[in-house]
Amino acid sequence: MKAARFGEFVASGARNLLRHKLRSMLTLLGVFFGVAAVITMLGIGEGAQRSVMREISGLGLRNIIAESVQPATPAPVSTSQRRGPRILDYGLTRRDVSQLAALFPGADITQTHMVKAKAYRESRRIEATVLGVTPDYFRFFDSTLIAGRMPSDLDEFERRRVAVVSEDLAHLYQPEGSMARQPLRVGMVFYEVVGVVRLAAQGGASTVYIPYATARSTYGSTSIRREAGSIESTRIEVGQIVVRFESEDIVPMAAGVARRTLDQQHPRGDYKLVVPLEILETKQKAQRILNLVLIAIAAISLVVGGIGIMNIMLAVVTERIPEIGIRRAVGATRQDILYQFLAETVTLSSVGGILGCLGGFIIVPIASRFTGWEGVITPGSVIVSLAVSWLVGLVFGMAPAVRASRMDPVEALRYE
Repeated sequence: MKAARFGEFVASGARNLLRHKLRSMLTLLGVFFGVAAVITMLGIGEGAQRSVMREISGLGLRNIIAESVQPATPAPVSTSQRRGPRILDYGLTRRDVSQLAALFPGADITQTHMVKAKAYRESRRIEATVLGVTPDYFRFFDSTLIAGRMPSDLDEFERRRVAVVSEDLAHLYQPEGSMARQPLRVGMVFYEVVGVVRLAAQGGASTVYIPYATARSTYGSTSIRREAGSIESTRIEVGQIVVRFESEDIVPMAAGVARRTLDQQHPRGDYKLVVPLEILETKQKAQRILNLVLIAIAAISLVVGGIGIMNIMLAVVTERIPEIGIRRAVGATRQDILYQFLAETVTLSSVGGILGCLGGFIIVPIASRFTGWEGVITPGSVIVSLAVSWLVGLVFGMAPAVRASRMDPVEALRYE
């Protein structure tokens, strides 16, 4: 079919639809809501996927992270411990650090010291985790310096009592020279807050970072907690070990090796291995399934809209039987009648699709504001939605168009 001939059919179809504006508007509402639902679902799904990608990527896709956790089964108590205070000994050790360094000589490795002491500002307790870290710790993750400075090698070497806090504790930081400067206290030791950092590895948790050497020398590996007349002592040599590889391709195999090695050293399961790359792949697979489910749900609205279009067009065919007879009598072929009615249905669904896309552009930001999920509308989602709306008009308009084209012109002219 020539372009001019196709344009003539579309123009004629648009004129016929404009003759019954209210009916046409009500008919395209089904497609409008269906396309708007598809755009919204795809936008929210894409936004959620990007948010997950950003969060997990911040952990470092080339990293393997081992963390000390308290085991469900307590360690057996030795004879010497039965006579004195019991010490719960669990978690990663410096031996684990040495073994992992020997297993992966080409990888970078760092460790943290878990400080059990509580943090205070003046007399007010701060709900925060305190970690002793080396200066290179922040290079293992997606970190951003918000204010002040990062810990330095000199802080580590001289075991200075300085601290860097996470973004939600920025109120503890005061620029140098401020009269309102207040030190941070961890246990009975005061620290100067020298910087504020945003670190994806902590997932938004309140965290205070102090030099690793300072944490080791000041607090040691054993912590004692007195509560309700009882004394509980715990000993953790290493709080966290982070191993970073040169390439993501090495991570799956290395994670298996590290897991088998640590399992042999920790049969009680007093550690947790976090592999961001594995988490990302699992999340992406779940997100793809969720997106398909959301699209399937939204597609139901399009099917309902398509059925509405077919129902209305069948009624329109019956209404316009005399017109069909006249067209056939003056030389129109069955193919012309078929294209004429298909042009009307496709025009109707395409207009509904365009309006649905505009509606989706409005709904996605509103839905993002109420749900707290980021919404991202991609060109691909718009193209898919418009293509589907056009396809709905073509598929559901075929039956009325075929019925109109197969009418006998003589019987059509006699119809009253």
